[in-house]
Amino acid sequence: MRLGPSLTVLLCGLVLAGSVAAQTNSRMAQCEGSDPALVIPACTAVITSSQSSHDLVSLALSNRAVAYEKLGQNDRAMTDLDDAIKRDAKNPHAWVNRGNLYLAQGQFDRALADYNGAIAVHANNAYAFGHRADAYLIHGEPARAIPDYDQAIKIDPKNFNFFAHRGEAYRVQGDDDRAIADFNRAIALNAKYASVYVDRGLAYADKRDYDHAIADFDSAILLDPKVSVAFSHRAETYALKGVYDRALADFAEALKIDPNSAAIYVGRGNLYQGQGQFDRAIADYDHAIMADPNRAEAYNNRGTAYASKGDYERAIADYDQAVTLNPRIPELLANRGLAYVKTGQVALAIADFSDALGKNPNDAHSMYNRGVAKRAMGDQAGADVDIAAARQLDPNVGK
Repeated sequence: MRLGPSLTVLLCGLVLAGSVAAQTNSRMAQCEGSDPALVIPACTAVITSSQSSHDLVSLALSNRAVAYEKLGQNDRAMTDLDDAIKRDAKNPHAWVNRGNLYLAQGQFDRALADYNGAIAVHANNAYAFGHRADAYLIHGEPARAIPDYDQAIKIDPKNFNFFAHRGEAYRVQGDDDRAIADFNRAIALNAKYASVYVDRGLAYADKRDYDHAIADFDSAILLDPKVSVAFSHRAETYALKGVYDRALADFAEALKIDPNSAAIYVGRGNLYQGQGQFDRAIADYDHAIMADPNRAEAYNNRGTAYASKGDYERAIADYDQAVTLNPRIPELLANRGLAYVKTGQVALAIADFSDALGKNPNDAHSMYNRGVAKRAMGDQAGADVDIAAARQLDPNVGK
């Protein structure tokens, strides 16, 4: 998902009197700009002027914070936002902006508190609802994000970002039809937003409508030829259609744009693995791990490639790392369990299958494989129970 938090400021119009007012208005106009080189001195002039009211200073501090954030000077930005709120606790922009900065730093709870503060002082602040929704979505809570996007859209129905991001929340939940409807509305409001075409393409791909998906990735590439994810997702879609030469060409193009993308290397590695080219797959997973040593998926998939080559010790080492990085994913435990079976470590296999089932009780394969492992341990009664339960979940498992 592509939802990088950004700082957004909407400064209200201010009417002042006299020549000092004219000068202040001129500086404030520059303070509301987008170029940090102009914004920072203009806002500073407003902040230090004895003619500026507390609420005007608060707004100028909010805007200067945005400029500092653009320059990567987050400490200065945070100081300004703290000061803005102290000077005018009813400044909703400062609350939202500080929440965005906290979110960008991974401080979800503090971000949420600030979005709540913005809504408390301005109940119709669409941006506060929208950014709080973004925070929920980034935090993996799409169900909580959607009502906030609903409210943001009710207040500001012409903001294409709200529709685009709500569409992504629906897509993450697996509701692809609602997602596509929202992406359509976002595109109707802004047809030049490449990321929405990428997201809609993913929703179509989830529905196995690969032709529409590819058409959307094409559109995204036409709008912005430097969007590497459009090439990589189009590559994955071509692979699903069995058009491997075009898939490999797209992966190569994506890596030209973003040569340090772990996700792209994983995607191409998966393609090679699916074709039985395990050494090439392992080489790509190696690159992915070098680019992002904390990517559990790369270790898991490299482990599977090693297992396919019969190198179960290396497979187990990779599965160990994957489970350490992300112990919540049952498939990682199930894969390690299979490798333990292959190496005769049946008790460890049973423990992994049991842990996987604890996280997903409807995993017929883990249930069946635990039964097979129990049989190898001499527990025929336990094996019969597990295999029968697995076939209730999936009559074809193990056949």
